[in-house]
Amino acid sequence: MSRPSQDLRRVRLDNGLVIVACRRPAARSVALRLAFEAGSAFDPAGKEGLAAMMARLLDRGAGELTAGMIAERFDFLGVAYVARARRDSLDLEARLLADHLPEVLERLRLLASEPTFPETEVRREQGKTLTAISERDQDTAEVAEETLAAALYPAGHPYHASSLGTHESVTSIVRDDLLSAHRRRIGPSGAVLAIAGGIDPDRALDAAAGAFGSWPAGGAGERRAAIADPPLPPRSVVLVKPLKGKTQADIAIGILPGIRRLSPDLPAALVMNSGLGEFGIGGRLGREVREKSGLAYYAHSYFAAGLGRGPLLIRAGVAPQAVGRAVALLRRTIEGVRRRGLRPAEIRDARQALAAAAPRRLETNPGSASFLAECEFHGLGIDYASRLPGLYRSVKPREVEAAARAYLDLDRHVLVVAGPAIDASSLR
Repeated sequence: MSRPSQDLRRVRLDNGLVIVACRRPAARSVALRLAFEAGSAFDPAGKEGLAAMMARLLDRGAGELTAGMIAERFDFLGVAYVARARRDSLDLEARLLADHLPEVLERLRLLASEPTFPETEVRREQGKTLTAISERDQDTAEVAEETLAAALYPAGHPYHASSLGTHESVTSIVRDDLLSAHRRRIGPSGAVLAIAGGIDPDRALDAAAGAFGSWPAGGAGERRAAIADPPLPPRSVVLVKPLKGKTQADIAIGILPGIRRLSPDLPAALVMNSGLGEFGIGGRLGREVREKSGLAYYAHSYFAAGLGRGPLLIRAGVAPQAVGRAVALLRRTIEGVRRRGLRPAEIRDARQALAAAAPRRLETNPGSASFLAECEFHGLGIDYASRLPGLYRSVKPREVEAAARAYLDLDRHVLVVAGPAIDASSLR
């Protein structure tokens, strides 16, 4: 196993926070990501959208500071800050000059540990979220994805509901819900702070420990949630979501059982998928459905791997009159890879492309901070970035074939088409 570079350091504080620091000497700036296991998957039933609102409200008041005071100081220091709730994690991200790291870390600790969620800010954010939901419900791509998730995962599963929520769920959220969610999910125990840029790693670790070391572990921040495997659909499902005034249809296909971020066969599955729907102009899907047949504006596939099993997702945008032919060709291409596998040249190209792409994620400060936080969050190890190219290159053809058999079974897939009204029976 390769050893981590001296420019890459990791410590775990007594309160459970893990800090990873990486030096990039060419950069005078620093990027960081602070990640909590508090994403939309942990929204209570009936309060979907809670994590997303919580993330956006963290800088609207914390401790004795108002939203204006927080924004003014960040502007003065030239800090770019954003917080967002993803599916599994809630992340605070910042970019700044290295000289300002100690102060910014102190400020981020305050935002994470002592948000006040002022009533006026909660109501304002509710209004913005309701507007975003209305816009989402008229976007064919987003409607296809949301409908697909709801069909793949049963009600009550952490991945069933929309991360943004619904009009009903967001309207029901009150300040006490935000405070309660913060107490349950946000804390140093199990959280990850990744720092990358033009700063000595030891100095970065010292600054982070000084800012976060006194944060009591408390009861928040429980990690490694047990996200159950979704049941396989009893049969293939076809859903059509008509949207008025649309000129393009968006196709979304989901295939279970899906894969977790820690699944040992993930490298082989990613090589297989690169050949299927990512390499070059979109692998075989892009060549067959877009380039050769001219049926799609785009066509690609990807795994939504996370703490829980995420499906293989196939996406395409097509003209309404081409939906039936495009769906048939998508299915035929997927089934062809499952039955006959990828050609040796496709496997070779996919392995090389993935191995070459892995180091590029570390070429920028934000990319480095993001990747290091992701590795630690999922328990992949501090040296995962250096091991990853080798993992891709060592994938064997038989492992790619096994991944195709495991993850490309169309017998019980879910197909969603969002856009102009079409006859669903023609897609079965």
